[in-house]
Amino acid sequence: MKQALLVVDVQENMVVGKYSVPGAAHFLELFEQRIELARSNGTSVVWVQNDGPEGDIDEPFSDGWKLHFTPAPTELVVRKQTQDVFESNPDLATQLRDTGVETVELIGMQSEYCVQASARGAKAAGFTVVLNPELHATFHDGTPATNFTEDFQISATDLARQVQARLVADGIIQPAA
Repeated sequence: MKQALLVVDVQENMVVGKYSVPGAAHFLELFEQRIELARSNGTSVVWVQNDGPEGDIDEPFSDGWKLHFTPAPTELVVRKQTQDVFESNPDLATQLRDTGVETVELIGMQSEYCVQASARGAKAAGFTVVLNPELHATFHDGTPATNFTEDFQISATDLARQVQARLVADGIIQPAA
């Protein structure tokens, strides 16, 4: 069963500077290892890049918008304006299927937004969806924090776990082995 690895929104604004997700350096190491493993196994790597509105930290072509890792020349880069990459790119599912892809694995950010929406979009498009609970991240309480001394209702780790559990409960992904 051929698989594609979708690297969702691993952009500078999410991993560098005061708005980066908690534990960004750790996640970057894990993401890089997974990307390299995919490449060495011949798995297709697809880069998903969020286009934010004018003035936002992920406004197209701004420093924060840039992908943190460099895609290989043969790897597909798709941009999106909605949380679900399949909604923003209606031909993506067909492109993947035309290369024999049956399974889509997602890694990246943010768990409760683009990762979850794109997982649901992949399932709706007929793909088997894989989401490793260690390979997606978010901010505390679902919003970027400027003051990390605040008392958050939900930690970033717990929020990512809740998303994982919800996707399992909804039949989008299988429980982690």
